[in-house]
Amino acid sequence: MKLILDNIIYSHVKQGGVSNYWFELSKHLIKSNHDVTFYEGTNSISNFHRKLLKIPNEKIIKETKNYRSSILERMAKVNINEKEPFLFHSSYYRSLSDTTFGKEVTTVHDFTHNFHSSFLKKQTHNFLKYKSIKKASGIICISDNTYKDLLKFCPPKKNQKVTIIHNGVSDDFFILNKENINQLPLSIEKNGYILFVGGRQNYKNFDFVINILKETSYKLVVVGEALNKEEKLKIGNAIDNVDVLTNIDNITLNILYNNALALIYPSNYEGFGIPVIEAMKAGCPVIALNSSSIPEVSGSAGLLLNELNSIEAKEYLAILSKNTERDIIIEKGIKQSKKFSWEKCCSETEEFYKEIY
Repeated sequence: MKLILDNIIYSHVKQGGVSNYWFELSKHLIKSNHDVTFYEGTNSISNFHRKLLKIPNEKIIKETKNYRSSILERMAKVNINEKEPFLFHSSYYRSLSDTTFGKEVTTVHDFTHNFHSSFLKKQTHNFLKYKSIKKASGIICISDNTYKDLLKFCPPKKNQKVTIIHNGVSDDFFILNKENINQLPLSIEKNGYILFVGGRQNYKNFDFVINILKETSYKLVVVGEALNKEEKLKIGNAIDNVDVLTNIDNITLNILYNNALALIYPSNYEGFGIPVIEAMKAGCPVIALNSSSIPEVSGSAGLLLNELNSIEAKEYLAILSKNTERDIIIEKGIKQSKKFSWEKCCSETEEFYKEIY
């Protein structure tokens, strides 16, 4: 089976959930017996995950054209000169030029723009996204929730194959033994902090986390971009209780999960929510908002908020300070995390490729 994978996501983000997904899938396929080639731009190498991906030079088709904007790059179709059947899978909704031999697969991660973007940004993104979906022979949705949104916003045609393949979780996340668990990169005690991981766009509700910080004695550890001026102003006098770590590796993140009282994940909308399952696999309880894909991913192991209520969140934190109840929740999380793996995700994707091919 001849596969051509489009690495465009690496040109657009430094890291993140989609980048992580593409890295794991690519890594799996490189080790497979398939004929796999990667199509990518010259600036892909600046991506965190691309730096870790070892692709043989002879398996890379370099895109030499420089685009004035990321939108123009995404709009440009990929020309592949092949005279035999192949499967084209883009990492971020880029389409293939018309060809007799190529079939397309696209992965739909979420419909965040439909709910939380400005009109212009939503229209631009969806123009490219919906075009990719409509042109694909095979469509992968990363959660049941994303599939429901697909049916609502861009229903597939009868001749298109659609499947649900959940994201995985890296084996880099696990419960550390007593010798390694306290190797924190910060001068804070185990269970003395709450953890926030990922982007901080409006729908991620970082303001809610700031309120919890101000109303409790816990420190806050943020994994992501540096705080901006507005965030610093909102945190105010509590700024000394906040530590921000950027561009950390999974080894460090696993240590943070292991030592945190809880991961606070109050996002309104997620296609999957990888940090939720990472935390559970590392023995870190999760307090999250009961919305979108979160109940699907967290199962009965998550402490879910029906609304952004700091009183309810503080009640959950109080429960987690009790060892017996905390241990029960951790055990549930570990059990739930076993339902997801990148090996399972990639193997199911490989089987779906064969169906389409």
